[in-house]
Amino acid sequence: MKKAYRFLLTILMAASVLPSCGNLLDPEPFGYVDIDLVWTKYNYTKSYLDLVTSSEWGGGFSYANYCDEGQNVRDRSTSTYYDWYSKDFVADEFPLKLDYAGLYSDIRTCNFFLENYQKINYLGLDQEELEYWIAKCHVYRAWDHLTLMKYLGHAVIMDEFYSLTHDFTQDHMATTEELADYIIKELDTALETPECESSVNGFRWQLGANDQGVVNRGFAWVLKARTALYAASPLYYEEGSKYTWDYAYEICAEALHQLMIHNHQLFDINPDQSEAQNAYEYYHIYPSGDFARTVDQETILSKVYTLNMWQQNGLPITEGQVNCGVCPTQEFVDSFETIDGEPILNLEKPYLDDQHLVPNYNKNNKLYDPENPYENRDPRFYATVYYNGCYRYPDKAEKLQVWTYDGGNCAISESPILVSNTRTGYYLRKYNHPQSNENQTLDGRVQPARLAEMYLNLAEAACEAGHLDEAIEAVNTVRHRAGMPNLPETLTQDQLRLRIRNERRVELCFENIRFFDVRRWKIIDQTEEQMTGMRITKNSDGTFKYERFAFDKRVNKGDDKYLLFPFDEAEIEKLKTTLGQDYQNPGW
Repeated sequence: MKKAYRFLLTILMAASVLPSCGNLLDPEPFGYVDIDLVWTKYNYTKSYLDLVTSSEWGGGFSYANYCDEGQNVRDRSTSTYYDWYSKDFVADEFPLKLDYAGLYSDIRTCNFFLENYQKINYLGLDQEELEYWIAKCHVYRAWDHLTLMKYLGHAVIMDEFYSLTHDFTQDHMATTEELADYIIKELDTALETPECESSVNGFRWQLGANDQGVVNRGFAWVLKARTALYAASPLYYEEGSKYTWDYAYEICAEALHQLMIHNHQLFDINPDQSEAQNAYEYYHIYPSGDFARTVDQETILSKVYTLNMWQQNGLPITEGQVNCGVCPTQEFVDSFETIDGEPILNLEKPYLDDQHLVPNYNKNNKLYDPENPYENRDPRFYATVYYNGCYRYPDKAEKLQVWTYDGGNCAISESPILVSNTRTGYYLRKYNHPQSNENQTLDGRVQPARLAEMYLNLAEAACEAGHLDEAIEAVNTVRHRAGMPNLPETLTQDQLRLRIRNERRVELCFENIRFFDVRRWKIIDQTEEQMTGMRITKNSDGTFKYERFAFDKRVNKGDDKYLLFPFDEAEIEKLKTTLGQDYQNPGW
C-alpha cells in the first residue's frame, strides 16, 4: 500500500470521473465518463475492466541482473545495477521498487466491479462474457495478492471496495497462510465458473487467435500451484500452517493433471536450422501470435511483447547493437551438466573457496574438460549462452563466430563507458533470434506461464513430500525435451533436491524465477554475493587458456534482510498509526 492514503484518494477520485480510454470508451463531453455510466454501455464496462493489469506481467527478465544469473554491463557507472552490486541499503533507498499503489489500484478496480456489476443495464450482453469478467476479477485479485505475498511475505488483504470514509484501523496485516488461503479461495471461485468452450467470450481453457493476454482456466491453476509451492517453502512456511509440502504436492499434482487433460504439452517442434539449434531454443523465439495454441501448447498465459534482444542485450558484432545488457555469470554456466547427465560441479559444495575461483568438480563426471569447457554440454547451454568460438547463426551459413578471448571480436570490456562488450566472457543467447538486427526484430518473449515450470513445481513439491519416483518422472519429462538423459533412480531425497533446484536454474533461466527461488529456499548466503567470469587468452598454437576471475562481492546481498523486500518507511509509519504495530520486514 505505497503511500496508502494518497493512492487510495487518487483511485477514489478516478472512480468518480474516469479519463477517456480512446475509441473503446466513448467520452462524454469534456472527455470524461461518470462512473455511473460504466454500467450503461458495453464499451464502457469492457474498457473499465481493461484498466486491470497485474504488475507481474513484466515482459523482460530484469531480475536476472540482481541474482547469480547475470552481471549487468552497466556495473561500473551510475545505474541501479552499480548500486545493487556496491551498496547496502536501508528501506527508503531500496532500488527494486514494488508497485504497491498499482497492485492495490488493480485490486480496487476488481472490487468495484464485483460489488457493482449487477447494475449493468444494457441489452445484449453475453452471459458467458459477464461470467468471464467476474472470473477475471477473481484471478487478478489472486494474482496481485500473490505478488504481495511473494515480495513482502505479508500484506493487507483488500477484498472490498474502500470508500473515502474507510476505517483503516480495522484492517489486518495478513500472515502468509492467510494470504495463501485468500488467493486459493479466489482462484477456486474463478474455477467454479461453468466451462464454456463453445463461447468465444467465456472463461475458457482453449483460447482464440486474437486472445493475447487473456487470463484463462489454465492460468488459474498455475497461480494455485505457485501459491502452494511458495507457502510451503522455507522462507514462507509458518509452523502449524496447512501449507505443508504434502498439501503443496496435492495442489501441484492436480494443477498439472488439469493442464495435461486440456491438451497442454511441452513444445517439441524441430526447428529449421537457420533459426534455432533445438526445440528449447526455438520455443523462446517462436513467433508471437499463436494465441490459439495451434502449435505452441506449452504456453499457458501468452504475451505478445517481444524483447529487443539484438539491440539491448546483444552482440557487438550485430550492427546497431547499443549494449550487451545482462552478461551470464560463470556460476550460471557451471550449472549446465554434460550431455551424459552428470553435473560439472559438486552441487552440495560447488566451490572450494569464497571467490569461486577453485571449482569443486564432480568426481563422477568424465566428460568435462576444463581446457575445452564448452564441449559436450547440455543442449540448453548452446541455446542460452554465446561463448568463445560459438557461431552467431545456428546453421553456420555465414560462419560468423563469437570470439570472447582477449583481442577477439566480442572480447571482455573493463571500461565503464564501453557497454557493447561483455563483462563476464558470455552473452545471452536465449530469446535472441539470430536474424534479428536493425532492419527487423524477430526476438523472443518471456511468457508469464508455461508448462515446464509446472512440471518442475510438481517435482519440487513431490520431492519434499517424499514422492521421489514421481518427482524424478516430472523432471525427466522436462529433460527429455531438452535432449538430456534421465536422472538416476537411486538419488536420495537430499541429492534429488539439489538436482531439481539445478534443473529449475537451467530450464527456467532468465524468466524472473531464479531471483525468487534462491530467496524462498533461503540460500542467498550461498548464491548472491560472489560472481565470476571467464577470461580467455589465445595461445600461439591456436588453443585457448581459460582463467576464472572474480568480481567484487555484492555488498551484503547474502544477508537475511534481502530475502524479502522492505516496505517504504513512510508506509510503515502509516501502518503503525492505523494498525498499531511495526510491520517492517526483518532487517529493514
